[in-house]
Amino acid sequence: MQIVRKESAERFEDGTVFDASEYHTSDKDINTARIKIRGRYPVTGFMRNTKVKEIVYIEAGSGGVTINGTSQEVKEGDVVFFGANETVAWDGNFTLITTCTPAWSKGQHEFLP
Repeated sequence: MQIVRKESAERFEDGTVFDASEYHTSDKDINTARIKIRGRYPVTGFMRNTKVKEIVYIEAGSGGVTINGTSQEVKEGDVVFFGANETVAWDGNFTLITTCTPAWSKGQHEFLP
């Protein structure tokens, strides 16, 4: 068993629309993060994880997600799944909880035009 405390979470923010707390585990096959989005993320273009699959739970708020060119509305209580190499953009005002396998890392995360 492992408990990852809020105080040990790694913080990421872009200063405008994205604020995240990433919870690292000792297991390299999984991790989780709590992310607040206020606007479009990324601001332009899309993002892609080259190795990671994600399950995203919309904890609060609403907005939209575009995956591989298909847009859908999302709201509190919804769950979104996307696999490795899918292009993704978020737009709205919401908080999400995302779990990644294998564990998310900056080296496999890309921003695309």
